[in-house]
Amino acid sequence: MTLCPDGRFNLCLGVLLMFSLSNLPKLIRMVILLVVVPVIVSVAGCASPEWQGWSGVAYYEGTLFVGSTDGKLLAMNPSARSGDLSFPAADEWVFPIPTFGLARPVCGPACASPSPVVNIYATPRIADDLVYIATYSGESGRILAVNRVAPGYTEGAPMRSKGEWVYPSVLESIGAIVGSPVLYDGMLFFGSSDGKVYALDATYGEKKWVYDTGGKIWTSPAIADSVLYVSNYERRLCALSIQDGTLLWQKEFPASIASSPVVSNGKLFFGTFDHYFYALDATSGDVKWRFKGGGWFWATPVVKDGVVYAGCLNGKVYALKADTDVVAGEKLWEFSADAPIIAGPVLTAGGLAVASKSGKIYVLRVEDGDLVRTVAIGSQIVAPLCAVGDMIYIHARDRCIYGVNIELGEVVWKFSTLIK
Repeated sequence: MTLCPDGRFNLCLGVLLMFSLSNLPKLIRMVILLVVVPVIVSVAGCASPEWQGWSGVAYYEGTLFVGSTDGKLLAMNPSARSGDLSFPAADEWVFPIPTFGLARPVCGPACASPSPVVNIYATPRIADDLVYIATYSGESGRILAVNRVAPGYTEGAPMRSKGEWVYPSVLESIGAIVGSPVLYDGMLFFGSSDGKVYALDATYGEKKWVYDTGGKIWTSPAIADSVLYVSNYERRLCALSIQDGTLLWQKEFPASIASSPVVSNGKLFFGTFDHYFYALDATSGDVKWRFKGGGWFWATPVVKDGVVYAGCLNGKVYALKADTDVVAGEKLWEFSADAPIIAGPVLTAGGLAVASKSGKIYVLRVEDGDLVRTVAIGSQIVAPLCAVGDMIYIHARDRCIYGVNIELGEVVWKFSTLIK
């Protein structure tokens, strides 16, 4: 089983190292991280010429938006892709994301030069006339607001007349962004590998507040009732006021957290690297129950009608009772796939859709987990799934977008994101 869900070796190496050290005393962990890790990363980084992230697909008013592995943002019309029309057709475009100068090398002095390619791990977010895309380039990252209908960036500079902006400015830098940003009440929130949570005005890109969690953030925040929840690799989960970033509470766990949290009915759900899946009281942070799975939890869970569906790296998806007094959690059913589950499951009209890393999509009955049908796309799946009606859109590791009809159990269309 591999722990490289996004194809970026150094990122996954960091996960392995931090998990291995997570139970050691903090002083010892810091010494190892400061002395040993830079050497290993230096060698490993220079041996890997191509680092790539796999963005999920986002859907908005009939258009699909996705970040490609070669640093582009694409807008696609599902009807045009189904009809195999030349790209770009009506309502389609491709936007090469500016590099804003070469990124600094992250693998130490042994590397000759960093790659100018912008990597995209985050799924785009859309509101009104803007598409928000987060980038990962060396040690730095940025958020770009791009016009949804027709990008207007000129020589890398956003067109204010189209509402576009970039944060931070070209002369500034923040840590690389892995988790997807979140839109809430006119604000844009995201975490960075510099350990900080940023709150921006979604219209103008102005910084409202910043909070330092003290550890790398590779997950997406969750928001409910004006409270933002975010986890980091220092095993902490923080609850912050979305108004000013004030810390409301924080809680430490035995292992790092790679599963983005989900809030539902006053509870917070997420998994960790010690094989446990947690339910917390969203107001106090108290643990309500924790379920022991058979592997690490990486995928973002989904909650519906009092049931939590959690994918696991042991290849199983667990259906757990959301509200229970049983401290060990209550498992309603489980289903075994053929490979690790990295992409979070999604609910469709036909049932629960679960994708394994091998490229198989399983449609399960939500009542008992019985298999309804299986669809294989022939390429590994590590990016989040996008469900729209009977269709699921997937950005697979062959750099293609797949349109899969879950009800028919077939791949309707396939489109390569490598646009020249």
